[in-house]
Amino acid sequence: MPPGWPDFSSGNAEALLAPFLTCTSPAEFLALQERVDMPRLVEALDDWRAVRLGAQGTPREDAARLLNRKRASFLVNALENHGAVRAQVLALFTVNSAHDDDLREMLFLLAQDKRLEEILAVLPAFQTALERRGLKPTARPDRDFEMSDVGRGFARAGRDALSSSPMRGDGAAFAFSTIRSQLPPDYQEALDEAEKRWAEQHFSAGNVVLGGLDQLTFGVPLGFYGLLASTGHGAHSLARGRYEQATRELAPAALLVALYAGGKGMRSLSEARGAPGMGRQLLTGFEAMELRLRALEHTARQLEGLLGVDGLRELARYLRASREASRFVAVGGVDAALALYESRGSVAKARPLMSRARPGASGTSSPKEVRGTERPGSLVSLVDEGTGHTREVVEAKLSALELESTGPRLPRDVSMLEKQRPSLDAPPPGARGNPRWPEYVEYYEKRLGEVKERKAAKGPLPWEAYEQMRGWFARGLAFERVMVKRLEADAQLPREQRRFLGDFARPRIETNVGVSKPGSGLRFADVLVIEEGELAGRPRRVETFSFKSRDLSGLRETALEAQMIADAKEALRNYGETLDIRRESLQPLLPGGSEVRVPRVRLVYEGGKLQPTNPDYLDAAMEKTRSQVPEVEVLFQ
Repeated sequence: MPPGWPDFSSGNAEALLAPFLTCTSPAEFLALQERVDMPRLVEALDDWRAVRLGAQGTPREDAARLLNRKRASFLVNALENHGAVRAQVLALFTVNSAHDDDLREMLFLLAQDKRLEEILAVLPAFQTALERRGLKPTARPDRDFEMSDVGRGFARAGRDALSSSPMRGDGAAFAFSTIRSQLPPDYQEALDEAEKRWAEQHFSAGNVVLGGLDQLTFGVPLGFYGLLASTGHGAHSLARGRYEQATRELAPAALLVALYAGGKGMRSLSEARGAPGMGRQLLTGFEAMELRLRALEHTARQLEGLLGVDGLRELARYLRASREASRFVAVGGVDAALALYESRGSVAKARPLMSRARPGASGTSSPKEVRGTERPGSLVSLVDEGTGHTREVVEAKLSALELESTGPRLPRDVSMLEKQRPSLDAPPPGARGNPRWPEYVEYYEKRLGEVKERKAAKGPLPWEAYEQMRGWFARGLAFERVMVKRLEADAQLPREQRRFLGDFARPRIETNVGVSKPGSGLRFADVLVIEEGELAGRPRRVETFSFKSRDLSGLRETALEAQMIADAKEALRNYGETLDIRRESLQPLLPGGSEVRVPRVRLVYEGGKLQPTNPDYLDAAMEKTRSQVPEVEVLFQ
C-alpha cells in the first residue's frame, strides 16, 4: 500500500488503481475495497481504468452501477476512437470480465442512451458473447428518438472529422498502444489476428467480415486479470508458459470456481514470504505465479472430486450470474462454494447452510453432534430426496463402496488404531478446513468399535484413502443425477427417436430402488425402468442401470478389459437376472409377485476425461466384455 493511498487530490488515476492490481485473489480484492470510498474512487478513474478495475473481481455493490456506466461508455468510445476491428476484442474483454447482472445493467444503460442497437450491429462479437452467456441483448430496444440526439450526431461528426488529422491519429494510436499492453496475452494475440485479417480483406471486393475471435469466447475468468496483467515482474513471460499449461489442464469453469473458492489457499503466497531462506522479501514473477497456480489447481481438484465436472460448470455459472454469489464464495471459500451449489445458486438459502457447516457456530464438538448437520460436502449434504438419494440410500451406497474399496487400509490392531485415533479438533494439515473431516472421525470411531467387537472384516481406510474414495463417491452421485435427467428426457421422445428406452412403450423411471437377490443382499439400483403400458399377454419388461465414475483413461488394454469385465459382472450380480423389487409403490405393477426377470443391465461409465484415450484398447475391451457378460450393455456418456 503506497503511503497516503488513496490520494484523490493528485489526479493520478493509475496510482489509485495500482493497489487493486496487486491483489492475488477475489477475497483480497473485496477486503481492499472495504478500506476506501469506492464510489469516489471509481468516479476518479477513466473508462478504461474502470474496466481494468472490474476485471480484477467483483465490485462493491455501492460502486457497481457507476462502474457499469463507465464500462458502457468505454464500449461506445472504443468504437469511435479505435474502430470496429479493435473494439470487437475490447468488447469481448469487457463482457468476459463482468457478471451477468452487470451485463444486464450495461445493456439497459446503452439502450437508455440509444446506443445499444448501433453497438450490436457494428460489433457482432459483442452480441455473440452476450448470447453465449444466456442473455438476449436484442430483447431490449433503444429508447425513442429525442431532439438532443441531433446535437449528439453533429458532435460525433465533428469528432470523426478531427480524427482524420495526423495529430489526432497519432494520439489515438498512442492511447490504444497503452490499452493493448495492459490486456491479457490472449487478447493481445486476438488483436493481432483481427488486424491481420482486416488488412488482408481491406482491399478485397465485398463487405469486410471480421472473424477469428472464437478463441476468446471461453472468457477470462472473473478476477483472473490480475494474475496475468499485474505489475510486471515476469508475470507475462510466465503466463506464456505455466499459465497456458494450467489452462489446458483445468477447464475455464474450474479456474473460475477455484479462484473464488480458493481464497484460503492463496494464503500460501503470503505465508511463503516468511519461509526460511526468503526473509521478508516480496515474492514476484515466477515464484508468486507458481504458488498462485498451485493453490488454484489444488482447490479445483478438490471441488471437482466433490461436485464432478458438471457440478463445477454449474457452480461457475452461479458465480458469473451474480455479484452477490461471487462475493459470498470469495469470503467463505470452499464451504461457501459447496453451500451455494447445494442451494442451486441462492445466496439466501446458502447462508443457513454455511452457519450450520461450522462446528463452532452451533457449539458442536463431537462426531455425534456433527452427524445431523447439513455441512456442505458432508454426507448429509449429498441427500437429495428428489432424485431418490435419501439418507438411507446414500449411507448404503457409501457403505458398499467403502467395503469394495481397494485402497490401503490400517490393520485390525486395536492398540494401534487407538494410538492413531483421529481427533475432531486436531485434523492433520491436509484435512484442515475440509468439510469431510468430521465425517471421517465418525467413520473411524465406528470401524474401531466393529474391530473391538470382532465384527469388521477390514480395518479403516486412512484419511487420504478415505478422502479419495469419498471424492469419487460424490462425483458418482452427481453423474447419476445427470444420467437420470437424460433418461427422463429420453422417455419424453417418440419411441422411434429414443436412445435408451426404445424397448418400452410407456417407461416408468424409478431411482435408487431397493432390490435383493440371494448372495447380494439388499442393494439400491441406480435406476430401474419398468413398463407401464399394456402388456398384451407379454411379461412386464424391467431393465436396470448402473452408473460408474471411474478413471479408465490411463489403463492399458489388459487392465482395461479386466476392470470392465469385473464391473459388468458386478452389475449383473447385483442388478441383473432375477430381482426381488422391494419398493411398495411398484407392487401394483407386479401382480405376479415382486420377483422379476431383468433381461438387460446397462452399465454406464462417465466419459470425458475419464474415458480410455486409446480407441483400439476401448473397442477391444468392449468386445471382450460383451462376449463374456452378454447380459450387460456397456456405454460411455
